[in-house]
Formats: sequence, C-alpha cells, structure tokens
Amino acid sequence: MLLLEREPDISIEMDEPTVVATWENRAQIIDIMNSALHMSHEFQLLWNSSGETGRLSQDDTDRLVELLQEISDLNEMLMRLA
Repeated sequence: MLLLEREPDISIEMDEPTVVATWENRAQIIDIMNSALHMSHEFQLLWNSSGETGRLSQDDTDRLVELLQEISDLNEMLMRLA
C-alpha cells in the first residue's frame, strides 16, 4: 500500500523565488512544461489503470513514485531559472 503524507503548507511564511521568463531561458521553460505535460498524461493513464478497484499494480506503483520524483526534479529545475 502506498501512503503519501502531505507536509504542512508553510509557503505563506517564506518568500518564494519568482520564475522569470526571458528569451534566454524560454526554450528551457518550454522543455520543462512539455515534460510536465507528458508526466501528467502518464499519471492520468496510471490513475485510469487502477480501474474499479482503485488499486495499482506494484509496477504501476513503482512508476508513480518515479513520476513524483521526476515532478520534484522539474520543479527544482524551474526554480533554478529564477
């Protein structure tokens, strides 16, 4: 069973960096967004494959964990563009 725990949202207390889009980093931002779109689609496929049981196979669960890590990596890349 996969249990995900959400950390408390403390973003209000911290100043978050602003992502600045420029002509120099435009291609990087587009690549990051394309990757995010692909991951979102793959996540949707995993969700749909859970079927009526609402459960994922071990392989699908492993892929879901990989996707979550990839999403985290994309977020870090995007924040470095600030």
